[in-house]
Amino acid sequence: MKSFLGFAENIRFSLQEAFIALVPIIVLISALRLIDFALLYSGLAIPFLPSETLAEVTNVLDIAMPVVLAISVAYQLSILFRIDRVTGAALALAVFFFDSYGTTGISNPQATALASLNAVVAPLLALLMLRACARLPFPRLQHGALSYNLQNALNMALPALIGFIATLGLLNLLHEAAAIAYGWLAPSFLGFGSELALTLYLAGSQAIWFFGLHGTNLAYLAVPPDFGSAEIVGGLTRDMFMTSFVNLGGSGTTLGLALAILLFSRHPHMRSIALVALPFTLFNISEVLVFGLPIVLNLRLLPPFVLVPIACQVVAMTAITQIGLTAFSAEVPWVTPLFLNVYLQTGEAWTVLLQMGLLAMSTLLYAPFVLRYGRARGGVQDQALLNDGADFDDHLRRQHGRTVLDQQSTLLRNSEAARDAVDFVRENQLALHYQPEIDARTGACIGFEALLRVWVEGRGFVGPYFLETLENAGFAHLIDRWVCRQVLQDLPVLLQTDRDMVLCINLHPDTIADGAAVDWLVRAFTGMPVSFEIIERGLRNDPAIVDNLQRLADAGLSVAIDDFGAGHSNFNLLADLPVGTVKFDRSLLLSAADERGRIVYRKLTSLCHDLGYKVVAEGVETQDQADLVTACGVDIIQGWFYARAMPLEEALAFAGRLEANTLAAAEAVALRPSLPPR
Repeated sequence: MKSFLGFAENIRFSLQEAFIALVPIIVLISALRLIDFALLYSGLAIPFLPSETLAEVTNVLDIAMPVVLAISVAYQLSILFRIDRVTGAALALAVFFFDSYGTTGISNPQATALASLNAVVAPLLALLMLRACARLPFPRLQHGALSYNLQNALNMALPALIGFIATLGLLNLLHEAAAIAYGWLAPSFLGFGSELALTLYLAGSQAIWFFGLHGTNLAYLAVPPDFGSAEIVGGLTRDMFMTSFVNLGGSGTTLGLALAILLFSRHPHMRSIALVALPFTLFNISEVLVFGLPIVLNLRLLPPFVLVPIACQVVAMTAITQIGLTAFSAEVPWVTPLFLNVYLQTGEAWTVLLQMGLLAMSTLLYAPFVLRYGRARGGVQDQALLNDGADFDDHLRRQHGRTVLDQQSTLLRNSEAARDAVDFVRENQLALHYQPEIDARTGACIGFEALLRVWVEGRGFVGPYFLETLENAGFAHLIDRWVCRQVLQDLPVLLQTDRDMVLCINLHPDTIADGAAVDWLVRAFTGMPVSFEIIERGLRNDPAIVDNLQRLADAGLSVAIDDFGAGHSNFNLLADLPVGTVKFDRSLLLSAADERGRIVYRKLTSLCHDLGYKVVAEGVETQDQADLVTACGVDIIQGWFYARAMPLEEALAFAGRLEANTLAAAEAVALRPSLPPR
């Protein structure tokens, strides 16, 4: 149950992000409506923009709005479900268009209303279905010669096709259920009485807006066709009544909400949104506030958003019933500014005063909710508010948005790094260099560490600067496999020298955690003079790593802990892991510049020896450092003081010179005449 609630909450965050992403488009459409209204009633004209063109553009944008919302929802849910964004959006749009416009024209009013609902429902169902189908045991192409993107696209084709058909089938069942419900409810809807029917319509409309859908359009799908044109009193229809006395500032009486924020709240974000939305709410355009604040999926503002319009309905209905009025037959456009709209509709000055009173009432009704919401937003860190269910969601929503952007940037960098690495491999620009490891007691070269290098024009061989982002992209195992294959090619050269030396290979934790990769390592390297190194921090990432290290050890392959001391070292690892060597990170050596650091270095060396490990000192660059680590008792020394990493032939030549020098020194000592005892 807890995991389901967490999953549902993640979907809510993603939907909220999808709605918020549309605010700029909503502002644009609203601004065009205002310009169209101003030109219509002022008689002015823009030379390069005829009024009929502007009206047509606005209508097209209204029709396109559900499509844009469907794309936004599909994009955010694809990120949540870890589905390729293009695949997810394509499937969601295919379902959306087929279900919304498959049997009607795109400009059909009923299709437009259905599209407003499908903009959320179709992507959500389609991606849930695709997520489920992708987990089915379909035959899948292996990587082989195909690129990763092509392989993934082909493997998603069959799940996408099945998901498409299944989603359309499910939507068809939902439509049939809705038709049955409508056939049962619609005839009796007006039987509730005119006022109660209007109350139910308003409550339903506001509740639909809460989910980010166009409540006004969708609510009309659930009532008889003549619901809005039914007369209330004196020629005033329901539609006229709602425009003049209920939806002051748009659905939810949002002008009252904007004024409540500006009058009572000190929260800077809320005030900024209210100031931006105020000009639009004056023209009964509520979307800027609904999506920008947001009211969508905001439980703290849901009660007043539903109840304030109903309160306005009750008060206004009582007033006009008692006083009486006669409305003009032509309905005033809904974007007509507040106060002017009711005067043009009724010609009565007292109705303007009634509208002012309703606005004041809605502002006061919104005020306590605005204050509470503002305190919740400003005090997210307070534990009492957290326990009380405060509006922590807004903080998480913003953090989620930042996380999504960070993930997109990271994915882009990783994708570029992966392409670079593929190009390096294809153009044979990757190479292995080998850094000597020196016996601290004899001074002989006893092995090499294989290090990846890349050829850069004008710079020569440099370290693989792309390696970290490549690992983050999940391609570490491919690089490890390339390195191991190169080592297998170089091993015969080493074996021909008849020297007892070992090649050390760095492996990423992901490779060690992969059972199939470990099987290959055992088959390829059993009996070979190699040692595998894994960084210390990687040992805590996956329990499978420890088991696979034991498999390597059981096969007679040596394993070492690399970079020990680079982070928060876990000394329990030293007692439990099947490793034979511990390599001290250079940071420990730098810390040994003072007496306390030298004590730590010496004690750690002694501890490792007591546990039966060899100790390698990495990063030795000076004679003083070499003397220090030798005095502390390390077994092996590695660093630029002796040699940098070099091609294998040069490394073997270096080992030969070092061996010759060691033999010459030993012979010189042997030939030195002994002094007679005193």
